[in-house]
Amino acid sequence: MIVLHVFLLVLLHVVVLAGLFAVVLGLSGNFILLGLALLVAAVGKFQHFAVWLWFLLLGLAVLGEIVESLLGVAAARGFGASRWGMIGAFVGGLLGAALGTAWIPVLGSLIGAFAGAFAGAFLGEILGGQTTRKGARAGLGAFLGKVAATAFKLVIGVIVAYFTLKAAYPLV
Repeated sequence: MIVLHVFLLVLLHVVVLAGLFAVVLGLSGNFILLGLALLVAAVGKFQHFAVWLWFLLLGLAVLGEIVESLLGVAAARGFGASRWGMIGAFVGGLLGAALGTAWIPVLGSLIGAFAGAFAGAFLGEILGGQTTRKGARAGLGAFLGKVAATAFKLVIGVIVAYFTLKAAYPLV
């Protein structure tokens, strides 16, 4: 029986780490963690993990996705990007993540999203008639926004992981 408990705890921690790693890679790791949290809550009959808490964490995860989508654009704007640069940052981040995944599975999505946001803002500014200097500044803003968004999502992932592990330990 003890071997089974140890195995389940190790498995739980591996899935938590995989979810956090997925967040860092720009994937939807917070939703992996939420699925695990729901499983732990259901196994514990929601005694150690309330339904309202799960919905609160779900709201945080959705907020993280929204922030990720918009922070690169907002940061590019803060660094002086025009409408062209902001559109470029958004589209570039999405295309970069998709192409990066195809180019280098797993790690490519992160590299592609960061590089794509920079390149998209840069090219958007150039196509909008701005100088390369202004394009590079907008690109830097988009890049830094993507980095900040990833950090924000990681904090949310750590919060979900904390409550999941806290609810799981009394079950074993």
